[in-house]
Amino acid sequence: MEVDDFQSDTESFLSWLSEVGVRINPKMVLKDLRSEGEGRGRGVVAAADFEEDEIVFSIPRSAVLNVQNTMPGCESSSSTSTLSSMPNWLALTAAIISQGQKPHSKWAPYLAILPQQLDSLIFWSESELSELQASTVVTKIGRKSAEEMFSQHIEPLSLPGCTNEMCHRVASIIMAYAFDIPEDQETKQQENETGATEGDADELVSDDGEEEKTVLSMIPLADMLNADAERNNARLCCDNEDLEMRTIKPIAKGEEIFNDYGQLPRSDLLRRYGYVTENYQVYDVAEISSQFIISELTNGPLNTPEGDILAPLTLQDAKKRTALAEREDIFESSYDLAYSGPGEPAIPDELLAFLYLLLLDNDNLNAIENSQSTLPSRSKMGTELVGQVLANLLRLREQEYVTTLEEDEELLQAGNLKHRTRMAIQVRQGEKRVIRAAILEASTFTANNKRMRIGQEPKLPAGGGLNQNGKRRADDHTNMKKGRHR
Repeated sequence: MEVDDFQSDTESFLSWLSEVGVRINPKMVLKDLRSEGEGRGRGVVAAADFEEDEIVFSIPRSAVLNVQNTMPGCESSSSTSTLSSMPNWLALTAAIISQGQKPHSKWAPYLAILPQQLDSLIFWSESELSELQASTVVTKIGRKSAEEMFSQHIEPLSLPGCTNEMCHRVASIIMAYAFDIPEDQETKQQENETGATEGDADELVSDDGEEEKTVLSMIPLADMLNADAERNNARLCCDNEDLEMRTIKPIAKGEEIFNDYGQLPRSDLLRRYGYVTENYQVYDVAEISSQFIISELTNGPLNTPEGDILAPLTLQDAKKRTALAEREDIFESSYDLAYSGPGEPAIPDELLAFLYLLLLDNDNLNAIENSQSTLPSRSKMGTELVGQVLANLLRLREQEYVTTLEEDEELLQAGNLKHRTRMAIQVRQGEKRVIRAAILEASTFTANNKRMRIGQEPKLPAGGGLNQNGKRRADDHTNMKKGRHR
């Protein structure tokens, strides 16, 4: 978009906000932040000091773009019924596409300032996605499943010029910008009178413990705020008749006003919003799947530091131990590793307990299975053997990435990278750092190995397995798939 178009659309948008009843505190301005990098566009900046709990702007519910507000403009009752039966994000996708095709749509000035191009992962080519290497975020994109839903729900509406790419763009804008807002009392009363079903809206639990319905909505101006988990200084409040963006702390003149996406790892930030920022690197995670763990532990023996031999699990024994882990509610298809914090270890309790069950001797395993004993405390599950095996598994997990952490750092320092390539390297670099931190934590485990299944003569499978350094034997292979599957 040219500078003149950018400024013109901004001015038209601000004029439209006034027409639809949005009240803007004169102490805020909508500013062009594109020169500041990190994929930024417009942002809201304080033109004067704000106090805590001060209204930045308020928006009447009638100005919000959602299915309920666009339904009166639908051409037929059948269209209304069709939208009501769709999943909320698909219904809003259809509503926005429909409004975009109307030259005199109420929301035309708002739709004009929404991004025309996005860097969220669903728009990346295969070669660009390959730069993410072994990051499991690639498995969460869901392009094929989304297109199946477009075909099932939106294609029958016969919206002129509607393509999969258009649906992807609108759906991605919804994922990046939409809010879930509680229904207003008038809508609730109308639903009660018309007998609306429970599936018509999302549900959340209110402060008083009661479930209340929410409506997926695009909120003009509220979605202009950039997000920062650490610098978050404003929040959307839905308690009053109008929606209000309020400060949650004092904001000085010249400071940007930030919303908050929550503590998202940069992989999810890139997948959902199409950008990464160093401010979110503290929330990075790396995943290790249960299938990966089982695969490595069924491949071959492991030598312990004391010279004992840990026999490989048979697939039948692995299945039995996995079933027990499911019963104990510690089994997950994939486990998230994160940076440790106060009272929050890098290695989650569930992963530690799962690995403990896989390494436990048969007598103690049977005692837990027969409910004669329970899983011990975290400190007792963190045996020296559990730590060594976990460290080996994490080294192997890191080796799934094509480049090393050190090579990634050199690439970033050298510069001259394409925008998407740079973001991909930042994501995979962050994941490798998390893995390294988890390896260090695992190396501190010192609990007694007396319950572990060591000292048993192994039955070597064809192809060998893991050695003490976590290296794969030359002929090693496995039939179990790796990666996250949910």
